[in-house]
Amino acid sequence: MEISRQAYAEMYGPTTGDRVRLGDTELWISVEKDLTRYGEEVKFGGGKVIRDGMGQSQRTRAETPDTVITNALIVDWWGVIKADVAIKDGNIQAIGKAGNPDIQPGIDIIVGPSTEVIAGEGMILTAGGIDAHIHFICPQQIDEALMSGVTTMIGGGTGPATGTNATTCTPGAWHIGKMLQSAECFPMNLGFLGKGNASLPDPLEEQIQAGAMGMKLHEDWGTTPAAIDCCLSVADAFDVQVAIHTDTLNESGFVEDTLAAINGRVIHTYHTEGAGGGHAPDIIKACGESNVLPSSTNPTRPYTINTVDEHLDMLMVCHHLDPAIAEDVAFADSRIRRETIAAEDILHDLGAFCMISSDSQAMGRVGEVITRTWQTAHKMKVQRGPLEGDDDWSDNARVKRYIAKYTINPAITMGVGHVVGSIEVGKLADLVLWKPAFFGTKPSLILKGGAIAAAPMGDPNASIPTPQPVHYRPMFGAFGRGMDTTCLTFVSQAAIDAGVAEKLGLKRRLEAVRNTRTISKADMKLNDYQPDISVDPQTYVVKADGVELLCEPADELPLAQRYYLF
Repeated sequence: MEISRQAYAEMYGPTTGDRVRLGDTELWISVEKDLTRYGEEVKFGGGKVIRDGMGQSQRTRAETPDTVITNALIVDWWGVIKADVAIKDGNIQAIGKAGNPDIQPGIDIIVGPSTEVIAGEGMILTAGGIDAHIHFICPQQIDEALMSGVTTMIGGGTGPATGTNATTCTPGAWHIGKMLQSAECFPMNLGFLGKGNASLPDPLEEQIQAGAMGMKLHEDWGTTPAAIDCCLSVADAFDVQVAIHTDTLNESGFVEDTLAAINGRVIHTYHTEGAGGGHAPDIIKACGESNVLPSSTNPTRPYTINTVDEHLDMLMVCHHLDPAIAEDVAFADSRIRRETIAAEDILHDLGAFCMISSDSQAMGRVGEVITRTWQTAHKMKVQRGPLEGDDDWSDNARVKRYIAKYTINPAITMGVGHVVGSIEVGKLADLVLWKPAFFGTKPSLILKGGAIAAAPMGDPNASIPTPQPVHYRPMFGAFGRGMDTTCLTFVSQAAIDAGVAEKLGLKRRLEAVRNTRTISKADMKLNDYQPDISVDPQTYVVKADGVELLCEPADELPLAQRYYLF
């Protein structure tokens, strides 16, 4: 029996060779491989396949998954494939072909009476996003991030304190302990960075032992060469990552002095373009170093006609500056450069910048990491054409490069890539389902550790789930003690060894970060380009390997007002 491609796609979703448009962008993906078997597809519903004695076997839970997502189109850094995905005990158990091996051939995933089904037909499945630049200013950020498709938040803060408004640091054992205790009630993987600005090791070591998963160096606390060297030395001893916001004013040295203090050791440079902070005007040079893992924050993603205008006011508020003081205004002006922001677009497209994050409520928008990543990819396709490996038919190479920027690369950078960051067997089932038309803007289902944590939901008093008003609501996976195993709190191994869980009465699963000090730019998936960067000190024009990086600002973007009327 044969059916048309259109009929097949309408019933089971796209298959090998079909292509799918991402939202209203100019990005198209093509299905590279289909792991399901033609004629043996499983689908749930009245008169469908997953019924007793048909696609559902008689096997017990010991042989079957807790959940299967059927016929989903997986989009990850490693590929664009159609498959069934099995989840068991909160982890990804298998990626392949689901069904009943008693009557069907080639079954990798045995469906049984203990198996729940999520229909993935016609849907895109991605790993949950990872935002590695969070100012924990208010807990409401977590809901905003979750509903956007982010399932891991890493950063620092204590609430709307003046220090937290400007810097991503949770300073000292007491504050770290309180944040770890508060983390227990949120449907989100969380990790906290201690304050790394000290020239002697003791105050840094005690923060790591208290539960900090890494350290943050911020210019507002004094990112001097001595502080950089001390912090990295402590990080090397404890296997934790260091994130840095460098010295915009060049008071204690220039970018060359900072790189000398780093001395070849791995470091995560926040907002490496510089508008968010860092050596003016040439912190962007750092992205060419093999030991530097550069990220962007989303207010400069992508470069538009409004980008520069909105930054000055944001900067004055976030860094406690006074518009009546000329020096404060000059400080703000020095950070905002059209030329370096434009170059940042291209450096992302080339794979020189590895990650995108938010800088939440501190010049960034916590719910827009994913949207702005795809807006940047769209803008670069329109302005620069296909990447190597792409053509007029599909943009798989570009899509895989960009999805890595908010999934696997921040996971590897922050030492959590062994448990989150991609759709791979054994990892936590932090998964997001999207309708292609809403890809990058409004997810259809967010799973946290295999449990549905959030979804758009209609009137709870309605006779079916769909009547208006439909809006994002927390689901059962966002409540109660179930989150103890479906959500993780990331800490150092030293904190686990010191018994921080027992001392603080923590119930949630603690996961130690690992392998943060032996990685390099070469470990960044599809984003490992190391150009020789130069910045003209007068014009701010950026060159990579001698080529000027120039592009026009966008005056219109996809994934914007068409999706958000209010």
